[in-house]
Amino acid sequence: MENSYVKFEAPESLVKDALDFVENSYRSGKIKKGTNEVVKSIERGEAKVVVIAEDVSPPEVVFYIPVLCEERKVPYTYVKNKSDLGLKVGIASAASIAVVDYGKNDDAYKGLISSIESAKSGKEEKKKVEKPKAVESEKAVETEAQKSVEAPEKKKEVKESKAESKEKPKKEKASESKEAKKAPKKTSKKKDSEESEE
Repeated sequence: MENSYVKFEAPESLVKDALDFVENSYRSGKIKKGTNEVVKSIERGEAKVVVIAEDVSPPEVVFYIPVLCEERKVPYTYVKNKSDLGLKVGIASAASIAVVDYGKNDDAYKGLISSIESAKSGKEEKKKVEKPKAVESEKAVETEAQKSVEAPEKKKEVKESKAESKEKPKKEKASESKEAKKAPKKTSKKKDSEESEE
């Protein structure tokens, strides 16, 4: 079941790093649990990283968090289960967590941010790979449209050339018949003149 709020697929290594980072931040720093607290921390500019569960039901609970994170330029990632996320912060389950202070985990924070960026760019690369296929299909549609536009024009030209070719033989036949009519008259005059000579 894929939720519409999941903007990119987090690889297993990223999920593990995110859960470890949340747990370490919970023990040595400061976090915000629950969707309302997470949203407040994002809006106030306190959130350093946001972690969202993928199995939240109904999805409307966390639907707007990724959009809000992108607007405020807050890095975010996903984990598979809300129960896993909750266990790392001492509760049964958590739909989302915001890390406000990560304590002494500077290296882990930098590593997590780079992993998130690479996961997002991987999704963008897939989109870029899919776009040329779409562009090719659009070009194919355009060429088909051009052919369908050009086809009636070609048919028109063919009809015109056929009409011209039909008219030419008629003209030629008409001129031949005129000549034929003239020719017998000449021969008949010759015959008349020959007969009168005899």
